[in-house]
Amino acid sequence: MIFDDHDVRDDWNTSWSWRREIRQKPWWQTRIVAALASYWVYQHLGNLGPKALAEDEIWTQVLAHEGGPELDLTDVLDAFAARADEHPETYRWSFTRDLGESQLVVVDSRAARKLDPKHRSMLDDDEMAWFDARLRGDCRYLFIGTSLPFLLPPGLHHFEALDEAIAQGAWGQRPARAAERVRRALDLEHWAAFNDSFVGVFESVMAVARGQRGTAPKVITFLSGDVHNSYLAEVSDPGRYGATSRIVQAVCSPMRNPMPRSVRVLMSLFAKGLAKPMRAIAGGSSKVPDPAYPWTVTQGPWFDNNLAVCQVEGDGLSFRWYAGEVVDGDLERPRTKGVADITIG
Repeated sequence: MIFDDHDVRDDWNTSWSWRREIRQKPWWQTRIVAALASYWVYQHLGNLGPKALAEDEIWTQVLAHEGGPELDLTDVLDAFAARADEHPETYRWSFTRDLGESQLVVVDSRAARKLDPKHRSMLDDDEMAWFDARLRGDCRYLFIGTSLPFLLPPGLHHFEALDEAIAQGAWGQRPARAAERVRRALDLEHWAAFNDSFVGVFESVMAVARGQRGTAPKVITFLSGDVHNSYLAEVSDPGRYGATSRIVQAVCSPMRNPMPRSVRVLMSLFAKGLAKPMRAIAGGSSKVPDPAYPWTVTQGPWFDNNLAVCQVEGDGLSFRWYAGEVVDGDLERPRTKGVADITIG
């Protein structure tokens, strides 16, 4: 697992103005310290492999405890969490795990953000360098975990990229203030809204897919949630760009707030019918770069609560989405039903 905004506060680190305003709240420092400290205890320790765990600065203090009085790390954890928030370059929440012939790289796309309006980045320089260094081939399947989908429905990607350009002042300060309000009201803060980071990661992934960083994996898969629906997307014709890997985005939002019908319709249009018009609108200005490698939503979106399983099977990957259902009103014995079963060979 990796945290996202609702593990702390809605819109956590969306923008510089959000961070400036939240720091004026009298309860914020207690909130962020408690959130990061408890996350370290209840989740982060379980993310780490044995070697990374043994090197963790707090865990080494636990190991050094020789019994006797109960070890109380409250003050240590609180000071650590406060420092990790103020200086995110001092601690890394991202992690990697080896899974047989597969490699999993999970990146923190929330706490390590650089929010300076003139140098916005989904990841700060240190985190980006770490992430880039771990995007390598020589594995059969490369999985990249990021809480926010890297490949959004194309129409939504272009909409967020356009909003970022306006919010950053591409057309002056008055439109910028309006775009910032839209960004925060509609949660437009995915990878598309940090375009420099999006481009940088995409180029690194394509280098892996071309075999420029070791033998190209058979499939490179982004695993994400967050968007209150589920879908599968894939880079269109990667061979056109010299890649031999297939590149897919699998999204599952298991326990999501239900979307109003109008929003579900809009999300479906962003995935299909509005993709080209939004690309034309955003691409009409040099201030909104057009993605170098197009992709499409090939399955979905689905809007029910879903559970998803990705499984290595023989020579391919299977992706299965399941929803729950109640049969004959028997709430005590709900069961799962298949939503989609897709194999990437």
